[in-house]
Amino acid sequence: MVASDLIRAATILCIPIFFIYRESIIPIYMIILIIFTAACFFLPSRLSAIPSLVSKDNLLLANSASSITWVLSGIAGLSLGGFLAEWAGIRNSLYANSLVYFLSAVSFLVLIFSMKSKRFSAVRGPESVAAKKDLGKSFFHDLKEGLKTLLFDKKIRVVTYLFFILASLTGSLYVVTVVYIQEELHSMTKDVGIFGMCLFLGLLGGSYVCGKMGKRLPREKTVFLSLLFTGLFVVAFAVGLKVTKSLWFGSASAVLIGLCLSPIYVTANTIIHESVDHNLRGRIFSSVGIVMNVGFLIFMYVSSMLAEHIDKIWIIIACGVGFALCGLVSMRRGFLKVLTFSS
Repeated sequence: MVASDLIRAATILCIPIFFIYRESIIPIYMIILIIFTAACFFLPSRLSAIPSLVSKDNLLLANSASSITWVLSGIAGLSLGGFLAEWAGIRNSLYANSLVYFLSAVSFLVLIFSMKSKRFSAVRGPESVAAKKDLGKSFFHDLKEGLKTLLFDKKIRVVTYLFFILASLTGSLYVVTVVYIQEELHSMTKDVGIFGMCLFLGLLGGSYVCGKMGKRLPREKTVFLSLLFTGLFVVAFAVGLKVTKSLWFGSASAVLIGLCLSPIYVTANTIIHESVDHNLRGRIFSSVGIVMNVGFLIFMYVSSMLAEHIDKIWIIIACGVGFALCGLVSMRRGFLKVLTFSS
């Protein structure tokens, strides 16, 4: 995580330098590729580290807190980023962005050196030994081990299917929803930004509720019902915005979508933490990330092609129906029975 943050800090710092000394935009594409590649190392590491920092009884609460932090950072980025760019300029905003990543790396270093309790050392010790043994293993070996677990472990396989479906439907929505909002409300970025903020607020509320009440709710029912209501509210958003042209209706629908969507991610990540040995967590989260990105890219491309020939509202409705059917079919046939945990 420290290395990933430092790489991103240095890379973002290069963007204004290339703009000053080069007229070509091609290096910017390479910089963006490096930034997101570093993020692919950071995210699995962050998710894998959570069980090493909290007890098993607090995993759901910790995942909820992690989700809340992520949502708050998204809200801060959306709301403050634009003002910063207007006030300080694009170049200074990039310098500030680089500084944030550097401070993040420093904070992780402080955490590493400050946590010297026996519990942390006991948890970290075996992982450190395993990590040294794994240094000689190739990337493809680690990838094979992670994919093998995805294919043959029932709990992880079902969670992977779930993440693939979520990423695929999200990729389809990502392409058409922005243009749909612009066309229906006749605006460029203002209404899209407002709906994005409302979605983040819903995610924040859903993560908080899941952290507070998640232990008292059956895991499979939480996932099924969240999928079902997410789909219903996506359909309501598309149809309601078409009929009412109302910013308030769209904002309320976005909040409800976020409220229903966040428990899926929090619960699924908790299931992986509870089911996977600590030596495999990084590989599992990396493999799940690969599956999600593949689904996102494929269906983003398919959706963009369909949008050339089909009205965008039908694509959004189809995605909403896909969410709802996934929840209904799973609940009907008990596809996630293996994920049931006693209260």
